[in-house]
Amino acid sequence: MSGPGGTNTVRCAAAYVVGLLLAGSLASCAYEDEGDPRPTAAGQSRRPAPAAPTKDPGVLGVEASNYAELHKRLAEAPGSVLLSDAGPADGPGVGFTKAATVTVAGPHTVTAACVGIPHAQIFLSQNSLGGTEHTVFEVDCSRIQSQVVQLQKGYVSAQLTRPDPTGAWTGAVAGIKVTGR
Repeated sequence: MSGPGGTNTVRCAAAYVVGLLLAGSLASCAYEDEGDPRPTAAGQSRRPAPAAPTKDPGVLGVEASNYAELHKRLAEAPGSVLLSDAGPADGPGVGFTKAATVTVAGPHTVTAACVGIPHAQIFLSQNSLGGTEHTVFEVDCSRIQSQVVQLQKGYVSAQLTRPDPTGAWTGAVAGIKVTGR
């Protein structure tokens, strides 16, 4: 093998075999990671959560009474409940947002009420092929408001908002119930 090119051929063949062995052994190696590194005790410090405004016990009592009256009013809504929610209509943490899935398209009754304020505004929204459809309920709190709406299959959401989020907290509440026939 000492002839011309004989040593080169053996060296190339040996390098090729060694390369195949290394590639095969490296390909069978796997590195397994446990995911993100675990934080150290020093890395776990967090800022304290912002303190929620404290609620006056007298206003809390009024709010509890208003919720009891609101639930009585909304209980009069006939049919099976698709969506029901209530929340504070003034003060800190005002409003609510809730969604549900309409499984049967057709007429649904929306019943809205509020207690402790003159009026409230509740939005009912549903996505459709033409975009999002909004129905605004201007609720007169001296009575229960009911209205039949046509809902399509899909998501529907209700939201109570307050035009003046900085106003005083009196314990007023508002709610909505959407029922099927």
